[in-house]
Amino acid sequence: MNFATQSGRPDVGNSLLSGLRVLRRRWLTVLGVVGVCLIVSLVQHSRASKTYKATASVTFQSSSLVGSVLGVSGGGVDEPQREAATNVLVAHSPEVAAQVRKELNTSEEVNSLLDEVSVEAQPNADVLSITASTPDARGSALLANAFADQYIAFETNSQLASITAAETRFKQQLAALSPESAERATLQKSLQRLNELRALAGGTSQIIGRARPPVAPSGTTARTAALLGIVVGLALAFSLLFVMESLDKRIKTIEEFEEEYRLPALTGVPQSSFRNALASERTEYLEPYRILRSALDLAAVTRQLESLLVTSAVSGEGKTGVAVDLAHAIALTGRRVVLVEIDLRRPTVGRHLGLPAGNGLTKALMRPDALSELLIEPFPELPNFTVLPAGLRPPNPAELLGSSSLAELISELMSSDGIVILDAPPLLPVADTQELLNKSIVHGTIVVARAGKTTRDEVRRARMILNRHMVEPIGLVVTGLRELNRYGYDVDPATASGDPRTARVIDARPEASSLKLRELRN
Repeated sequence: MNFATQSGRPDVGNSLLSGLRVLRRRWLTVLGVVGVCLIVSLVQHSRASKTYKATASVTFQSSSLVGSVLGVSGGGVDEPQREAATNVLVAHSPEVAAQVRKELNTSEEVNSLLDEVSVEAQPNADVLSITASTPDARGSALLANAFADQYIAFETNSQLASITAAETRFKQQLAALSPESAERATLQKSLQRLNELRALAGGTSQIIGRARPPVAPSGTTARTAALLGIVVGLALAFSLLFVMESLDKRIKTIEEFEEEYRLPALTGVPQSSFRNALASERTEYLEPYRILRSALDLAAVTRQLESLLVTSAVSGEGKTGVAVDLAHAIALTGRRVVLVEIDLRRPTVGRHLGLPAGNGLTKALMRPDALSELLIEPFPELPNFTVLPAGLRPPNPAELLGSSSLAELISELMSSDGIVILDAPPLLPVADTQELLNKSIVHGTIVVARAGKTTRDEVRRARMILNRHMVEPIGLVVTGLRELNRYGYDVDPATASGDPRTARVIDARPEASSLKLRELRN
């Protein structure tokens, strides 16, 4: 019972364990999804076109050369940002791209060149970064450097044009002035300064870092693509697991059965225990039933347990196999065991024990005096183990199981030194078993549940049926588990029966175990 859940506090530990159980159960799904995403990511990376980036750095002047020479400067807080934005547009202009096209002697259109180049101004510095992105490393470096060169050339030509225009204007003003004018000396001085600056035109912009061919393409590397594929794969896998677990109502673990049935699990039976159809060939797989036998012995200390009913929520959960192998395990201790098949609709005990079809329980109910003749010993070496098969199928099984004749027959088979095991029908499909749950002849009940088959709705409905009847189940037997040979022990049936004189080690191989068991019996 989960006390943390009862008190309303979230049980983080149980949630974590539940998640780990889901991950262990569906690890192949997770591995498959992650593997597919990893492969897709690497394939896309290999097929993606490689792009090489090369960057050239160029300084620019934040104010007009002619204006600074003539003592005219712009003000305002936004002037540096405006100057930077202007130079970015100039460096990325069609005029500069056209000159680049001529310099490289390429047939590529101007717009295509502009698409391959980006220009940005560095913050807090009068520097432009001109970046070219092409499929060729050397071509990217040539293109970036060409744009840098042509930007400087464009700036130089612009400054020379400004100086020429200023000279023309000053000369016109001088021609209009009289020789005695006081302004004439000032204009002549400005013309002299412009002539001096003509030699400095273009020196305000310089390449401070030429572009070099990159050694590797830009973008994600193969390692980054692999990591991205793994991360995306894990995200998709866990999302898929959440959806699958939400849609899948089947119970997978012993802990979930205990929680839904509100009963303790007495033992777990691996799926391999039912590998062989005949119970005589399953002797080496009886260890879970020895554990169940010990649990029943403990329960018998505080309650009378001369009869035990074995049932399940629905068919196909392995209740008959559990009833047969439990009876076999108890009989190995020397205790008297009677297995009565009261599943009159789908009797399968004969298939487990290799018994021929014939009379059984239905005849014994009609002729109680023939009971001793109808009991069968499936194992000659175990005379204390007898079986009463179902026999012929009656037309009214529910009424027959609810009759007083059945109660009297079970009472006759019960003894203080033995146990009667009743292989009953499942709870949900038919009302047969419910006819017995309130009878005093049934001292105890165990419920068989199969992992990966029984749904939560079926378990809850079965639990509601059990709540309405007098006999409280002793516990659960969970079948269909995949955890086989977790501890690596193989136990001799003679050892488990409590007789150390006949105990010997059994080979782990099934064929060797069967051979040595036959030697023990002989």
